[in-house]
Amino acid sequence: MDRQYDIIVIGAGNGGLSAAASACSRGFKTLLIEQHNLPGGFATSFRRGRFEFEPALHELCDVGEPDAREEVGALIDSYGAKVDWVQVPEAYRLIITGEGEEKVDAVMPFGKQAYIDKMEEYVPGSRESMEKFFYLADCIMAANAAVAAAGGQADPKVMMKEHPDFLKCANYPTAVVLRKLKMPLKAQKILSAYWCYMGVNTEDLEFGFYAAMLHKYIVNAAYIPRLRSHELSVAMDRTIREHGGTILYNTLATKILMADGVPVGVETTHGTFHARHIISDISPNAIFGDMMDGGKDLPEAQIRAVNARKIGARGYCCYIGLNRSAEELGVHEYSYFISEFSDNVKEQELSGTFREHPLQATICLNHAIPDCSPPGTCIMSFTTFFTKDIWAGVTEREYTAKKREVALKMIRDFEKATGTRIEPYIEEIEIASPATLARYAMVPQGAMYAYSCGEGDGLMARLQMLAEDQRVKNIRFASGYGPRLYGYSSTYMGGDMAVKLTMADMKEERYEKV
Repeated sequence: MDRQYDIIVIGAGNGGLSAAASACSRGFKTLLIEQHNLPGGFATSFRRGRFEFEPALHELCDVGEPDAREEVGALIDSYGAKVDWVQVPEAYRLIITGEGEEKVDAVMPFGKQAYIDKMEEYVPGSRESMEKFFYLADCIMAANAAVAAAGGQADPKVMMKEHPDFLKCANYPTAVVLRKLKMPLKAQKILSAYWCYMGVNTEDLEFGFYAAMLHKYIVNAAYIPRLRSHELSVAMDRTIREHGGTILYNTLATKILMADGVPVGVETTHGTFHARHIISDISPNAIFGDMMDGGKDLPEAQIRAVNARKIGARGYCCYIGLNRSAEELGVHEYSYFISEFSDNVKEQELSGTFREHPLQATICLNHAIPDCSPPGTCIMSFTTFFTKDIWAGVTEREYTAKKREVALKMIRDFEKATGTRIEPYIEEIEIASPATLARYAMVPQGAMYAYSCGEGDGLMARLQMLAEDQRVKNIRFASGYGPRLYGYSSTYMGGDMAVKLTMADMKEERYEKV
């Protein structure tokens, strides 16, 4: 097979698939390298008994209907990937099981006006602040588009003139902005439910990122592939090949070959392949550490940059196949957020412990895809995260019992919060701890949320630091470690963005295609 390429993409997760599709559809000779025998990373599926499970929660926002595609849907269509999309029935159900005023049980719909109306129903007097929130979210969406179009180097004078409200609020913590809007406390709790998808509490989570994410989910709704995430990953594989791209599965990238400060190739378990431009779907820790001799030849600024960033939330997922239907069990919604506390700062602190870990995001897939499991059964997935690497202290002897202990607590917390009984009807159960995710996807400490987007390292900062972040020439990042951050939709956009940035690198060096 050929050994010389324009672009080599390492890792066939969401970002890597998108980057490879984007590159080869633009005529670049592209090689995609993947250690697993399947595409998709976490966007895949696996079977246990008669059930087929999703490895993680995989709704996409910004898809839209065929005649009105939004940003992500339009991108995937542009690649030529054919996917049968299904809209998720409701945005979410939030249950906070605290005492008195702490208690919340709210089912929120998609659609801006429907969401505002439902919030007013739950929290009388919230309408004005909710309308202001969505106005600011619209401003942020417009400003983000302008910053991206300018390659992260938007003219400050233009931004001040055309996007003044964006500049007033985007970099402030989400909770600060909600308080400034005089949003009632209960409405703040309901609006902030998605914070756990960020892994950062709202006192530290930048408003620009959260508002944009929530706007996309609520206004444009959420979708999943009818045949699960694997349908999308296989469609991306197919379109890469149709555009002339090459994919190597069961192939581990082991070393980045460098000369005069730029890549010249990638050494793998199936030989060496050459390219002057690398796009990585795996972490900078792996690229600059494991694959570049521990970083001994890296610029000092690059080493400091990697070490300065904080590892994001470590994922934990429990997959359950039940021998009763959702209706029989009394599980009435698709998506649940459940916690004991309305204070998400406290929730995040407790997510660094085993004993009192209170938080979960849970779905029942059958409410979106009724036939995803055999008749008379249903599939549920329980997800949480850990803010510290506490699984590193679990011994091999303790490991299986600890996994089951966490799963059992989540199941019983769900039963208590919803008044349902599911434990006696479990037919199949599989558990993925942070150690599982670290081994499966080569993510440091099982951090499915890549680097944390808190502490000043959010979307706004990364978009504005594109030039400064490029300390090693011709290596770009397509995953959640890149400037578009993490999330199912974001990584597809991030893959395409990595290719556009690579094209700018090529233009600067007057690169000629192979």
